[in-house]
Amino acid sequence: MKSFDIAGGPLRGRSLKDEFIERFEALILSGRFAPGEKLPGERELGELFGVSRPVIHEGLRALETRGLVSIESRKGVRVNDWRREGSIELLLSLLAFSGGKLSEGIFEGLLEMRLLFETETARLAATRANPEQLAELAAHVEREGELDPLDSGAVVAADYEFHLQVALASGNEIYPLLMNSFRRVYEGILSSFYALPSVVGRVFRLHRAFVAALSTRDGDKAARAMLDILEFGEAGLRRVLAATAALPSDAPGSPGAAPGSVGAGGGA
Repeated sequence: MKSFDIAGGPLRGRSLKDEFIERFEALILSGRFAPGEKLPGERELGELFGVSRPVIHEGLRALETRGLVSIESRKGVRVNDWRREGSIELLLSLLAFSGGKLSEGIFEGLLEMRLLFETETARLAATRANPEQLAELAAHVEREGELDPLDSGAVVAADYEFHLQVALASGNEIYPLLMNSFRRVYEGILSSFYALPSVVGRVFRLHRAFVAALSTRDGDKAARAMLDILEFGEAGLRRVLAATAALPSDAPGSPGAAPGSVGAGGGA
């Protein structure tokens, strides 16, 4: 069996299963267990982590769901190549493992994914949104205008709700689920983006312009208006990341991270 240290010793405190999952994810994501490698048996893992076999069994099942391992009857558990097998849940695991930061590759991938995803939700919403959904979006952007730009928590929540409402209005039942899957990542990067209150007014004006485009029922106009929002957000977020990366690592507010390692997709 592979020899390795278990950081922090036996599992303690909160849910033993959750802590096992978190620690074992770190062992896989750090490369301590390589793709294709067979893991120790449940009994041996239980002894190493100081927990019962049922805790190990449930934890491994959760890791299988995330695409990190494969469990085969009578053959045991093998480590997957998470880049090939990982699910959307793994993105949050990667964030936790890296202290809330994303690699440049994942950051850029999320930017590209969001451009494709949200412009299409906008296009569909233009033709599929019912009158109640259009009215709710119109009311939402009016409420945005009443927010204090310095209240970043409220601004972030309003921004997320705007994009979620567009996804719901698309009529595609999968799109809102995808939005919610990215919620933690999304809110994290919005917090960075809205660290500059000066962008708030511009974003909310773009939101109002989008609702106006949506009301024309022209899918191309709606997609273009959404693209304007996303491109403004991406440009602003890149400026924020470049500025924070230029700070000394011990400077107040510096995350000590490279540009592109603080979250996903452009804000707004």
